[in-house]
Amino acid sequence: MKKHVDEEVLVPLIVGVASEVLQDFKEQLGKALNGDCGDDAVCVDDKEHVQTVLQENQNWQRWFTVAKVKGAVRMKAKTKKYSKDKSWPGSEYLGDCLRAMIVCRGGKESGDTIYQTWVQLKKAFGIREDNGRLKNNFATAGVLKGDKYQKPPDMLMNVILNVEGCMPMPAEIQVHHEEVLELKESRTHLLYEIYRAESINSLKGSGQASSNTKIIKKILEEKVKVMEEKDKVLEENAKVIEENAKVIEENAKVMEEKDKVIEENAKVMEENSKV
Repeated sequence: MKKHVDEEVLVPLIVGVASEVLQDFKEQLGKALNGDCGDDAVCVDDKEHVQTVLQENQNWQRWFTVAKVKGAVRMKAKTKKYSKDKSWPGSEYLGDCLRAMIVCRGGKESGDTIYQTWVQLKKAFGIREDNGRLKNNFATAGVLKGDKYQKPPDMLMNVILNVEGCMPMPAEIQVHHEEVLELKESRTHLLYEIYRAESINSLKGSGQASSNTKIIKKILEEKVKVMEEKDKVLEENAKVIEENAKVIEENAKVMEEKDKVIEENAKVMEENSKV
């Protein structure tokens, strides 16, 4: 019963309310950044067209975009995990029902821009203990913790969106530095290209290789050569094993023939002993 309520009742309810307040979230975010979808902060409805939008707003300092509401299937999966790892209802721990990304322009003033973004969002959404949180990866980026290095520099905020007539809705806001984001996305895209490539030849033929891509291609080519050499050795070993198997089979036949001869001689000797 609890599982059904959590995944089949509460999750669809959250998805429905999140869809209802999505536009409110977008507007409140724009106002918080003093841009109201213009001026200082540029609103980008579709990330695919971000470069076009920024070319039309040459003096931009920040751009932001609001993602579609996360689907029920994904929310149910996270709810199930939270129920198992934490407590019921797992839907209580969903912190990114609404999602937004803010990108701060690079340059000498980028540090101030990032800090100002935090100050504005903290005020607009009332971020404080027990009402949202801040995870500042700009402060911990690259720091060795245990056997792992911390995440690349960015800022993650969990906020609570309050809209009259609706239940409070948790939202996640990511704040990025323009140049860091470009580097992260280019590396991620590169790995994605490698993952989906049907063969090393398809990577060679892309015709749009960056210096990083070329390095990766070279490494892959070397690894392919090593694998090919290993395949040759394995193939040769397989042939030797096959030849040995034939010899063993032939020897077995010879032994079988000898056993027959011995058996026949034994019969002859037995007959002779009777005589």
